[in-house]
Formats: sequence, C-alpha cells, structure tokens
Amino acid sequence: MISEVFEMARYVTRVSVWFNSEGASPSTVIRKLVSLGFIPVRGAYDFIYKHESPQDMTESELSTAIIEISNALHKTLAGFKVLYTLDTHTLDDESDYVPLEDIDAELEATRKEIQELERETSEFS
Repeated sequence: MISEVFEMARYVTRVSVWFNSEGASPSTVIRKLVSLGFIPVRGAYDFIYKHESPQDMTESELSTAIIEISNALHKTLAGFKVLYTLDTHTLDDESDYVPLEDIDAELEATRKEIQELERETSEFS
C-alpha cells in the first residue's frame, strides 16, 4: 500500500515535531497527524505527507495543496504546545523515508534477538 501511494505522489511535505513536556503527549500528537494523512517515518524528519496526483501538479495546485495541509496541521495541533516545521519537495527517492510499519518490524526483530541472548546468558550462569 505504501509503495502504491509513493508511485502516485510527486511531492512530499516533510514535518519535524518538537514536543513540550507541558503539552500533549507524543502518542496524542502522532494519532492526530496520522488522522490527517501524515505517515510517521524514521530519518531526518518525523512525518511525511504525500501529495497524491496522477500527473505533475502545477505550481498553483502545489501551492494550494501546501496551504491546505499547513492550515489543517496548524488547526489540529493548536493548543498542544508543540513546535513543528514544514518542508515540501519533489519525492526523489522512496528510500529517504522508512515508514513506521518497517520500524515496528525492526524493533520486534531486535526484541527477539535480545530475548535469545538473555536466554543464552542465563543458561551459562
């Protein structure tokens, strides 16, 4: 599914979020961003939003799309006491971003490796 969306998307808005200990919890902020269509990723940014278009967008269409998603993000995060930055570029390489599902799979594999090492260590003790 992710790769299908990447194939259509020509532009991506990248978002970095800074949390405040006096603000909303990270899980709440993540849920809100995901509900807007942002995808949590690992890399230089925290989330990406792919502007889906089967053909190249005009500058006017891209500007309108950026303003719409920026306004939606601003409205959604109002009162959460978080800071964020937006950065929109052409989507050059899917490998620049690692979706959350992939990160979760890596974490699960790491957990299993740790459990196996702990079992081996306890057998030798």
